[in-house]
Amino acid sequence: MRSPFLRAVSAKKLLAFNSLLALFYFIALIFMFNRGNIFLYVALMVGEVFHIWQLYTLFQAAWEMKHDSDFSKSYTPAVDIYITVAGEPYNIVLKTVMAATKIDYPNYHIYILNDGKVAKKKKWWQIDTIPYATDPSKVSCITRSKPGGAKAGNINHALTKTDSPFIAVLDCDHIPKPEILKSMLGYFIDPEVAFVQSPQYYRNHTDNYVANAAWQQQTLFFGPICRGKARSNSLFMCGTNMVIRRKALMSVGGMRQESITEDLYTSLLLHAKGWKSIYVPLILAEGLAPEDLSSYWKQQYRWARGSLEVLLKHNPLWLKGLDWRQRLQYMASVTYYLIGVVVLIDALLPLFYFYTGLIPISATTMSIALVFIPYMFLTMYSLQWISSYAFSFRAIAFSVASWPIYLLALISTLLRIDTAFKVTSKEKQDGNYLMLASLHIIYIASVLAGIGYVLSRNDHITSSLITNSTWGILYIIMFLPFVRASLSDKLARLMSITEELPKEELISD
Repeated sequence: MRSPFLRAVSAKKLLAFNSLLALFYFIALIFMFNRGNIFLYVALMVGEVFHIWQLYTLFQAAWEMKHDSDFSKSYTPAVDIYITVAGEPYNIVLKTVMAATKIDYPNYHIYILNDGKVAKKKKWWQIDTIPYATDPSKVSCITRSKPGGAKAGNINHALTKTDSPFIAVLDCDHIPKPEILKSMLGYFIDPEVAFVQSPQYYRNHTDNYVANAAWQQQTLFFGPICRGKARSNSLFMCGTNMVIRRKALMSVGGMRQESITEDLYTSLLLHAKGWKSIYVPLILAEGLAPEDLSSYWKQQYRWARGSLEVLLKHNPLWLKGLDWRQRLQYMASVTYYLIGVVVLIDALLPLFYFYTGLIPISATTMSIALVFIPYMFLTMYSLQWISSYAFSFRAIAFSVASWPIYLLALISTLLRIDTAFKVTSKEKQDGNYLMLASLHIIYIASVLAGIGYVLSRNDHITSSLITNSTWGILYIIMFLPFVRASLSDKLARLMSITEELPKEELISD
């Protein structure tokens, strides 16, 4: 099955024109406008360099999304299916295991990797009864008694208890489709393929405001980005819905436990050793998105912290064995979370003007609009096109508004603050999470107060006031969906800001 975001096609002329327009915008900032305060100017330019870096590396990935690889339907080696569990609800795990027993494949065995005991979860022992509630001939349970390494440690422990040449990994909420193994194992006919990855798809993305936003963010990554990374052999494992060659995994010492994003770091080492990766753009399992802002925060923090650790401790630029395209794409992935710093810088620029009068550049509102608006709208259109119109404003808004999460991850990485692996909740946690949006609320109030403050001190409206007010209001608009997500459902209903979420139909191939 395919979602529309997996059927998008590249538009090389559009991407090339967008790239040229981005370059023109950057050159215009340097040469067309007078510089203001030097520190604010440098901060602005650092942010713009980051934006263009991210745009160009995205376009490099999306330039060509088709990639053919050898595939054999008759290649059906033995597979161990690992379903990782760390305290998730019994019913969720049971559904996944039951679906796994119905997989259409001749030679596989299911192992529930139960880490509930070492995670000190209540009723962890219930998971051990699932084989008897399903099919003991197909299902076994491996329960650790000694902790260590979180999910990576759980998988490595299971590797010592099983022996099939291939391992399929599923998070316990990702319900597999019957064709999952037949759609992936055939690629391993190539002895150099280390792993095959398929998309994460959230079956609850139309049920909840936060889940919908989390899903829309994923469409860009699991659509054009993953398809493009596969072309340059720089696709990394994404934790679930993947099959791994045991020999390849053992060649790098198993799943690496040094990072809380073990899948990313292990993939990097596999590629450095010359192994290949394959992406299958088919929905072969359906999981659960975070349904509340606290769960979303934990998920994003874990991804950001792990990626930044790779950037700072295991930088792809210095790792031997990678080619330039692999270095480029890995760097694009791990530097993405520096957006926390960049958004903070960009958002503060209007406040500097409102309260100090300092500006990074001096220009008329019209001249700035003439170079910025075409670049911004064309970039938005390009993102829409390459994601088959699945990547929405809400996805962009959540990405921008997540800056405190990413900034916190960067600070904790730089200070080497220990961070435990936290499993994303598979059930909605009711509550009011306004504290998680407190910085956004303070910012909104500061911008509105700043506009009022400047108006009260000036007899006329200047171009600097118009430009900075527009910039500040743009960020307010970007932050509002995040603030909305922080509200409890009851409060959102009382404020009449609930909305109908879009439905999506999957397309059969």
